[in-house]
Amino acid sequence: MSNGGMMAGNDREFLRVKIDLPSFQFEVVTQDLNALHELRLILENVSLDDQAIYEEFVVQEIRAALSDQFVSNQQVMAAVKRLLKQEDNYRVARVDIDITSTIDLENNTRDARVQRLSVRRAVMMLVQDVETARVKQGIIHINGDIEKEDKILIVDHIHKTMPTAQLRAFQSASARGQKVVVECIFFGDFPEEEE
Repeated sequence: MSNGGMMAGNDREFLRVKIDLPSFQFEVVTQDLNALHELRLILENVSLDDQAIYEEFVVQEIRAALSDQFVSNQQVMAAVKRLLKQEDNYRVARVDIDITSTIDLENNTRDARVQRLSVRRAVMMLVQDVETARVKQGIIHINGDIEKEDKILIVDHIHKTMPTAQLRAFQSASARGQKVVVECIFFGDFPEEEE
């Protein structure tokens, strides 16, 4: 949430107010300073509860922790916001997985795959700082141009580490070359992190 103030310059004053929350967006720019009274009445009648402010703070925190591909995916962020209404605590995890490419010179094709052993190692690194037994729900975002079978392999390995969790997986194609980036946000009853 940001609010503007009165600005003066060249003997012209104006007022700028901007509020941008998930449930409420509002922006006014005016030179009529008498509008303050009306703006105050509007804001007093809008129900901005602490939960909405907390959710916006957390969404901004998540945006800073995850890639542009993750946070620019509208489906992913809609799912994140839905889960934030259900769960207070979350953990973010990220790992890269190498891609092995095979080039068939006869047919002029390239086959990019992830190796099962690489996936297993990467998933163990991904969840090493997450108390998997406490995960209730999660979002898995796979950023890389891989086949559906490889995506399923990655998601299955993550799910095996937290079999009772409800996980949703999304994929963004990327020209990252020889790596697949796996980013996750897990929601659950995690202890509060010490600052």
